[in-house]
Amino acid sequence: MTNVPMPDFAASLPQMDGEITAAGLDGPVSIRRDQFGIAHISATTEHDAWFGQAYASAQDRLWQMECDRRRATGRWAEAAGADARFAGSGAVATDILGRRLRLADAAKADYAAMTPETRAMFDAYADGVNAFLTAGQPLPVEFGLCGVTPEPWKPWHSLALFKVRHVLMGSWQQKITWGQVLARIGPDAYARLEAGSPPGSAVILPPGAKVESLLNEAADEIAAAAEMLGYLAHGDGGSNSWAVHGTRTTTGKPIICNDSHRGLDVPNAYWQVHVICPEFNVIGATFAGLPGFPHFGYNGSVAWNITHTQADYQDLYVERFGADGRYETPAGPEAADRREERIRVRGGDDVAFETWATAHGPVVHGDPRQGLAIAMRYTATDGPCRQWEVLRPMLRARTVDGLFGTQDAWVDPVNNLVAADTSGNIGYLTRGRLPIRTTSAGRRMPVAGWTGEHEWHGDVPVERMPRSVNPDTGYIATSNQRVLDGDDPYISDLYAPAFRGDRLQELLGGGDQLTPERIASFQGDVLSPAARAWASLLARTGPFSGPAERAREMLTSWDATLRPDGGEGLLYAYFRRAITEAVLTPVIGNATCRWLMDEKSPGAGRVLAHWLSNIVYRLETTYATNDPSGRPWSEVLPGALELAWMDAAVQSGEDPSRWRWDERHGLASKHALSSAFPDLDGALDPPTAPAGGDADTLQAAAYGWSGKSDFVMTTLPVYRQVVDFAVPDHGSFVIPGGVSGLPGTAHYADQVEHWRTHTRVPMQYAQGNIEANAAHTLRLRPK
Repeated sequence: MTNVPMPDFAASLPQMDGEITAAGLDGPVSIRRDQFGIAHISATTEHDAWFGQAYASAQDRLWQMECDRRRATGRWAEAAGADARFAGSGAVATDILGRRLRLADAAKADYAAMTPETRAMFDAYADGVNAFLTAGQPLPVEFGLCGVTPEPWKPWHSLALFKVRHVLMGSWQQKITWGQVLARIGPDAYARLEAGSPPGSAVILPPGAKVESLLNEAADEIAAAAEMLGYLAHGDGGSNSWAVHGTRTTTGKPIICNDSHRGLDVPNAYWQVHVICPEFNVIGATFAGLPGFPHFGYNGSVAWNITHTQADYQDLYVERFGADGRYETPAGPEAADRREERIRVRGGDDVAFETWATAHGPVVHGDPRQGLAIAMRYTATDGPCRQWEVLRPMLRARTVDGLFGTQDAWVDPVNNLVAADTSGNIGYLTRGRLPIRTTSAGRRMPVAGWTGEHEWHGDVPVERMPRSVNPDTGYIATSNQRVLDGDDPYISDLYAPAFRGDRLQELLGGGDQLTPERIASFQGDVLSPAARAWASLLARTGPFSGPAERAREMLTSWDATLRPDGGEGLLYAYFRRAITEAVLTPVIGNATCRWLMDEKSPGAGRVLAHWLSNIVYRLETTYATNDPSGRPWSEVLPGALELAWMDAAVQSGEDPSRWRWDERHGLASKHALSSAFPDLDGALDPPTAPAGGDADTLQAAAYGWSGKSDFVMTTLPVYRQVVDFAVPDHGSFVIPGGVSGLPGTAHYADQVEHWRTHTRVPMQYAQGNIEANAAHTLRLRPK
């Protein structure tokens, strides 16, 4: 939409000072805002604490909450409409997939299964959001642009919001893509890039072109919806966390650090907040719209953070349907749960369709009326999920062991939970529900749903979940790498490449004592172990001639550090793309390689990253002299090097001394509506931020494989936190944006520069610091 008048962004700022009366409070609540706009909420009862957290969340991020609620319930098209220029031009596709997932059903079931105490938490939170909606405060400008008004917030909306932010973080997308890959290249080519044949390859899929067509349809459906539905598996995402024991620090006290990586969101995925009441005092980050601090927090005694384990808790089943709509089971045909749905489209016609579910779960892809469809069994929608019971007890934990003891009921996602406490302990726990399967066939691919051979048979018991407190190494480091050596218990077959984990081990594993400043600085480390391995291969191969030799010399004289101002990082990025295509094409064919490089399937990036890491880790052994196709490296490398050099020269000029990695690589966040309102994109989109690093560095800064968006970051650190227990009440955190989701206001993007320079903003935990640094104070009074 063009020629849209510039909204008065300042008019959308709600009241931040003075008093407001609100029905439903037990007593007064204060919301103090520090110099970065971060809310510090003080209440006299736990009920009012959740009420206040919700009110502040609505002040800052109401439009984000609205988007998440609509994504989860399949109602985004009501706001986005039929305008194809909207980010999420597949608004209807987003809603169809959202309805198929039946996240609203799961959220309602979770709420119904809550204990009275936990239900009261979510009820109070909903009351706080609704208090804001009825307080006569201005709404974010996006509501006016889309022509919608917010409906009352219900307690289960918070649960649906959490689920939609995690449903695409499981293995679902990858299993679709791995199935497509196997169908395209066959088991022989597949085995050449893996340690062995596909797990369970003899029984993975029923034969025939119809299944390949179904997988292709599934990939198209995910791609059409994923931009707005949630996290898209670009392939190079992940998160880092590390805790260092006092025996390894110069202060004698632990320090715990993290940076969580997700896709680009505007506003940022996480919202910083501080909540104080007689029962607890916690600061950290959470999702706007959700009470508690399930991922990141500090409560005066314990600090915690999480990374994704990459666990396998989503299975896909190819179901066979008859003409009568019944599906095959070992016991005979069964009736599917079929519903008629209707999507309202702003400015367009309603869209009617059907959703289905089998005993395995909702049908997420395909049309049962055509005979085949794919159902998904997912721990977060597989019956009532009682993980919400952990949210309140964890806030009162006083030790690492105490925190871990509150996590038994956690389900989804399966996390690496890392913690440290004021008693000097550090610890690690795998938390979440891990299904036990009778076969390994579904670890990478969809499986036949009608045989009964691939069912779940209980879960890994809590006492068998990986756990460690105060390990002999003196540190804990997680970067989405393999949790255990072996499969007891089985967690995943699709971990992230271990380069970031290797780098943390290199930095922390020397046994020397480190300063807190040095330990925290690892958040900005941009040395790539993968680049170092390629440089080592190049150093023992050659010389070549022309541009290939110039590229080889530049990369072999480099320390593998992707500095923002360095030209080597730019050359390496072009080389990484070129060498990936060069080594894979002879094995899988040009068509399949281009299909993966162009990321035609949402999980393609993960497949490429997995295969490339397999090759890199064997450059000193299996592939020391020849590539996976058997060709000598001396024949393969020159072409990739020359292409990389020429690409860099075309984009950044002939003089390599003037090349800079950060001129092509950085943060370019896009608001969901800026493409629909191009006249407003300068106001809706936060400022860009150049950056170093790549997917394989601790400062994770992934980019796509296709080159269509150059090297714009696709996943990045969305929340960094540091708590040094030498000065525990002086922690720090930062996000690549601002705490406010209101475009054009002071705190919309005021943390971007801190994020870019690897500095953080103070957490202001102590009451004296809160009061001394309060830029605004709003008091809520009971009516």
